Amino acid sequence: MRFAVASGRILVTTPRYRLILSAENGALLSLIDRRARIALLRGQNGCMWGAVATDLTTVSGCGYRPSGPSRFAFSWRQETSTLVLRYLPDPDADRRLRATVELRAGLSQVDLRLVLDNDWGRPLSSVLLPADLLAPVAAAKAGYAPNFLPGVRFRPSFFSRVGDNVLTYPGRWAFADYLALDLGQSHLALYSVSPAPAPIAPVDLGFIHNQEPVPCSGPLFCLTHVFQTWIGDGASWSSPLVRLRIGESASESILAYRRENGIDRYPSLAEKVGDRLSVLARAPLVKADPWKGLPAFREWPSQLGRLPSPSLLHPVAFQPGGHDESYPDFLPPDPRWGTQEELARVVSSAHALGQLVMPYLNVSWWDEQAPSLRSLSPPLEPADVAMRTSSGEVVREQFGSHDGLVVSPWALPVRRRVEALMEEWQRDVPVDCLFFDQIGARPWRRDFNPAAPTPLAYADGWLSLLAPYRDRCLMVEDGWDRLAESAAGFHGGILLMQRELSWPDRHWGAGTWEPYPLALWLLHDKVLLYQHDLYEGTMTEDPQALAFNLAFGLVLSGRWQPGTGSDSWLALSGRLQRLLGPYYAGRPFLSYRFLAPSVTKSEFSGGYTVVVNWSEQEPYDLDGYRIAPLGFLARADGRFLAGALGDTWREVVVEDGSR
Repeated sequence: MRFAVASGRILVTTPRYRLILSAENGALLSLIDRRARIALLRGQNGCMWGAVATDLTTVSGCGYRPSGPSRFAFSWRQETSTLVLRYLPDPDADRRLRATVELRAGLSQVDLRLVLDNDWGRPLSSVLLPADLLAPVAAAKAGYAPNFLPGVRFRPSFFSRVGDNVLTYPGRWAFADYLALDLGQSHLALYSVSPAPAPIAPVDLGFIHNQEPVPCSGPLFCLTHVFQTWIGDGASWSSPLVRLRIGESASESILAYRRENGIDRYPSLAEKVGDRLSVLARAPLVKADPWKGLPAFREWPSQLGRLPSPSLLHPVAFQPGGHDESYPDFLPPDPRWGTQEELARVVSSAHALGQLVMPYLNVSWWDEQAPSLRSLSPPLEPADVAMRTSSGEVVREQFGSHDGLVVSPWALPVRRRVEALMEEWQRDVPVDCLFFDQIGARPWRRDFNPAAPTPLAYADGWLSLLAPYRDRCLMVEDGWDRLAESAAGFHGGILLMQRELSWPDRHWGAGTWEPYPLALWLLHDKVLLYQHDLYEGTMTEDPQALAFNLAFGLVLSGRWQPGTGSDSWLALSGRLQRLLGPYYAGRPFLSYRFLAPSVTKSEFSGGYTVVVNWSEQEPYDLDGYRIAPLGFLARADGRFLAGALGDTWREVVVEDGSR
């Protein structure tokens, strides 16, 4: 490790990289991979850090100089390889912001930590650390981001177009605080290290390429990493550690993120669900919506035998009024379908057939006419349970024609209602798993409900609510890294966003992106992954959905909806899940690589592999097998298990030769 100052520049050199900063203000000028001989970063749109106040005024390291009046100074601690950057405000200024950045140089990583003392006269609502990093468009071979499960890889065309993928962690939009790039023959990752029990640090992150002549345009694009904060006037704030990791592939750096954030120490699936795992691994999810042609509950026991066994039966929209009504009150069910006792008999009958039951629930958005709000004396008011804005206004949302409250997980009535709901589904209708809509999918936002410990603690509130019930087989819509500590299943992802909304194509450009299994390296041994529990467009009812699910280790799903033609696909899902599920469900994910431009190979621990031919026209020959367009080949230790084979997709062949 070498440290030097020359010609107005600070130089930190290791065998792996050279980091060059400005001696005038601490701005990053260059980061060079010495082995690959490439400049990974070519400056910053800013000077190491920046902050934005609630009135949108900004301040950054660029406003400080060695000669003052706001002064910049630095020092080097040889014993810890730490560069300390000090930003001292003008003592005569009305608004003052003191900052200290500690930059620690490792052999193949650079760590940053910022401390801010705010005397700016108003709260600081966001902090850039580091300020936007400039990277060369011409060198970008691929970018990796946690946008929608299982993750996304951006192709070179993404970086040359005008646009961005800047989204907020935590939520469905970003399931980890992590970005990575392939640049030339090298790699770069940017992420935070902030393991629990540290509070979640919400962050906006992604890649930006602007229209010229503004920064982050032309030959350079930016990596942006902006903490969402609420640093009151007179308060001090310390950032999480932010790490730049140099020279490691995306699979290597996402595994480093997992280790360093303690995700590898989360309970395993087996620890969370116990003996249910052997059944869940073999059980496709079966959506059961009584509004879609199903009989009353009293007739279900005689018809459950038509479903795959085992299966995970998922009753939905059974509460009074149907979907998006009566939340958070689901029992007793709507009388048009039957009584609570009849629903309990459905569960008993499913158990007798080897099936598990997981009802749909929602506790994060409350119907203002629900009994939980209106049946008490005196009735609860919206302000008693709702998330609130900084001005104290209640936060409401509308889904279709349904109005409701976004509730605060810290509000005492909400916490008591969740406790009661957990008891209802254990005592009155004893089910196997519980599904909670929205919790893993909601966009993060500040919560100023007085019960919240800080305005930033919305996501932490749901974590604290779920933690005592981690042995209850909890599942959520979508999902993000820390939810994997308590949840056993995540439902949703990028296939829904593309099929239902064309969101990736509209925002990123068609042909600029592809799904990539970042989430599998991160947490495939901690949670079961599913397509969305409600959206029928991603049920396993077409070759592409089947191929996607097998390539990315998702449990298959279908619907119980007689007369729709879905029965044959549901039977196939049941057979394939029984056969293949034990080889991948809950197992660590090892590798994902391209055998050809449109052919991928996924490998799970235990010798199980899946090769998928993503081409819609051309078959692919491998080891004597012809994989059909949109077909697959699943093997364990080289032994054939199942495949969609031939010149065209006609059927699936399983190990005994049947179809």
